Amino acid sequence: MLSDDETIEQSSQPFPYYTRFTSNHALFGDKSVARWYQLNLITIYKDSIGTVLSKIWLINTSTLKLEEVCDERTKIYAILSHRWEDEEISFNEMQKPELIAEKRGFWKIIRLCELALIDEYKYVWADTCCINKQSSAELTEAINSMFRWYKAAAICYVFLSDVDSNTPSKGSKEQQITDSVWFERGWTLQELLAPSNVAFYDSQWSFLGTKQTLRGVLTRRTGIEEAALDGTPLSGYSIAQRMSWAAPRKTTRTKDIAYCLLGLFQVNMPMLYGEGTRAFLRLQEEIIKQSDDHTIFAWPIGERDQTGLLADSPASFANCRDVKALTMRRGRLPYSMTNRGLSCKLVAKPFVTDTYLVRLDCLDYANEAVYRAAFGGDHFPQYHMGIFLRRLDEDDQYARVEHQGNTFIHATAATWNKLPSANILALVKSQKAKEEKDFPEVFRYIKAHVSQYNLKPSEEQCVARLNGFRIATQKWLQRSSSGEPLFSVSDSVWDSQKSTMCRRAGQHGYMGTLDVTRQRCRIQQLQLGFDFEYNPVCFIFGATELRPRTYLADLFNSEKNIQHCRRIWFDAHDWSEVNANRDAWDLEGHQGIWALKGDRLWGLKARLLSRLEPRSEYIASIEIWRGAMPNRFVWNARFENLERPQNEAPCESGRLAEPGETNWREKSNKSTTPHAHRSKPKL
Repeated sequence: MLSDDETIEQSSQPFPYYTRFTSNHALFGDKSVARWYQLNLITIYKDSIGTVLSKIWLINTSTLKLEEVCDERTKIYAILSHRWEDEEISFNEMQKPELIAEKRGFWKIIRLCELALIDEYKYVWADTCCINKQSSAELTEAINSMFRWYKAAAICYVFLSDVDSNTPSKGSKEQQITDSVWFERGWTLQELLAPSNVAFYDSQWSFLGTKQTLRGVLTRRTGIEEAALDGTPLSGYSIAQRMSWAAPRKTTRTKDIAYCLLGLFQVNMPMLYGEGTRAFLRLQEEIIKQSDDHTIFAWPIGERDQTGLLADSPASFANCRDVKALTMRRGRLPYSMTNRGLSCKLVAKPFVTDTYLVRLDCLDYANEAVYRAAFGGDHFPQYHMGIFLRRLDEDDQYARVEHQGNTFIHATAATWNKLPSANILALVKSQKAKEEKDFPEVFRYIKAHVSQYNLKPSEEQCVARLNGFRIATQKWLQRSSSGEPLFSVSDSVWDSQKSTMCRRAGQHGYMGTLDVTRQRCRIQQLQLGFDFEYNPVCFIFGATELRPRTYLADLFNSEKNIQHCRRIWFDAHDWSEVNANRDAWDLEGHQGIWALKGDRLWGLKARLLSRLEPRSEYIASIEIWRGAMPNRFVWNARFENLERPQNEAPCESGRLAEPGETNWREKSNKSTTPHAHRSKPKL
C-alpha cells in the first residue's frame, strides 16, 4: 500500500483501470487512482453508512491471520462474494491454516489474498471464515451487519466458479456469466447491490469485468434496473420491486431467504432457530413498522389458501418489478401487526357478497404500453391497484381472496372516487367504451384485521359468492295456462333455471325487483339488496288497498323508485321494527310498505302486519337465509303470501271491505297504531 504522506494527483474516476494481466491477476493501471480511493474512502463511509458500528473479523493478506476490528470504517478492505461449495473452511479452522492446506476452500482464500495484495489491500473479508458461527450472538450481529460490510468495502471480488472464459466451447463470456449459479443464490443479491465497486472473476481468477462494464448483462439477468446497479439509493424503489429481485433466488435453509434481505430494507431482527417460513413473515412485519408502502400487499395469490396480506416468500413478488408506490402528500393511515392479525384502515367498496374491493396506493406500470395504445399518447390516467378482502364471521376479521381467478383490479382515480364497476377495468382495451353514470359514492374506510392463518379451500369463506338472491318460493313464479309468466323481474339478471336474480360484480346495494301484481296477493312487489355491511335488505310493497292512493304515483314511478331505494340502502333510519315475536309493522310514514334489514350471518325472518289492516291479520311472512349452490354461496329468499279471499271485494278506496262495511269513510275512526291489548293475529 502507498504510505499516507505520499502525494498523488487527484483522479476524477475512483475505480481502478484494469489494463494488463499477470498470472491471471488484474493490476491497477494507475496507482494514483488507488491512492485517491484510500484518502477519500473514510469520508464516503461517513456519508453513506451512518454511525452504526459492529465488530468485524478481517484477514490480514500478508499473514493470513484473523484480526478483530471494532469499526469497519477504520480499515480499507476487499470483500469476497462467491457460492459456497465443498470443503469451505470455518472460523475455527482459519486459526490453524497448516491443518487445512489441502482444502479447496483454503486455496480460494489464498487466491483472494493474493489478488488483494496485488491491488494493494491489506485486509480481506470472506463469509466462510470471518464469522464465528458457534456464537449465536456474533452470528446474529454479522447477518444484521453484512449489507453494511459489503457497502463499506473498497471493492468486492465476485468469484464465479462455474465460468471459464478460456474455454470457448462453453459459450461466450456473457452467456457463461448469465448462466452462472451465482445469480440464483439469495445471499449474492446484497453482495451485488451493496458495494459501489464490483469486479467479476472466473474459475481461474481471470478478470471478466466490473459491475459498470457488465451493466447490461446484469440487468437482463437479474431484472434490476441499471440505476440501482449504479448506486441509486434502494429506498427509491418500492418494496415490491426489491422483493421481485429476490423472487427467483434460493437459499439452502428456508429462513435464510429472509435474513439475506435485511439490508435491502434497512431492518434488523434476531435469528430464531427452527422458524422456517415464519422468518419471511417476521421480515415483512419489521418492514411495515417503518414503511407505509402499500406495494408490500401487491403480490398475486398463487395458492388458494394464501388468505393473509403478507406473502409467504419473495417468490410471490416475481411479477412485481413494475409495481411502484404512490407518493401521498397527506400520508397514509398507519397499519400494524396485532394479535388479531394485520390491523389496517383501507378505502373499500362492496364488490360481491361479503367481499370488498380495497384500494392500494400503488400503480403497476407493466401495462403502460397498453395504456398508451388505448389513449393514443403519453397522457393516460393512472390505474390504481385494488385487491379483494372477504369479511369473515367476526365483524372485523377479513381474508384475502380472488375473484374469478383475478387477484387485482386496476381502476382510475375517478373510479375509486365514485364510479361503479362499469369503469373498473380488468382489461384496458375496452376502456373508452365504458360509460360514466351517476351512481352514489359507496367507497368508505373499513377497519380490517387480516390474519395470516390459512383457510382450507373447503371452508365457506373461500367459496365463490352469487351477487344476488335465489327465490325459494316457487309459488310466486307461476305461469298462466298459456305459459305466460305471472311475475316479472326488473333491474337484475334473472336465471329462470336456478330462480336467481343477481347483478354483476361491483354493482352493490339494489339487486332487483320481483313484481307479482298479476297474482291475487296482498304483496305485489319486493325489492332485494344489501347494505354496505352486506346485511340483506328487503323492501316490500303491499297491494293497492294497503297503501294510500296519494303515495302510489311517486312510489311506482320506476326511475324515482330506483333512486329512492338507492338513497335508503345505506340509511340507518326508517326501518320496520321487528319485535321479539318476529312481527314487523309497516312504516309509520309509509303505510303498506315494509323496509326490513336482516343480519349478514343469520339473515331475516319476520311476519308482516299493516297499520291499515283493521283485523290485524298477518299479510305475509318472509325469510332470508344463507344457503349454498354447487360451488357457490347464495342468499335464499322465501315469501309466504296470504291470498285475497275470493268473496271479498275492495271498497271505494281500494282497501278490502270488512263484513258489513260499505264505505271506507263510514268506518269508525279507530287508531291504526298497533297496541299491546290487541289480540295476537294468527297466520
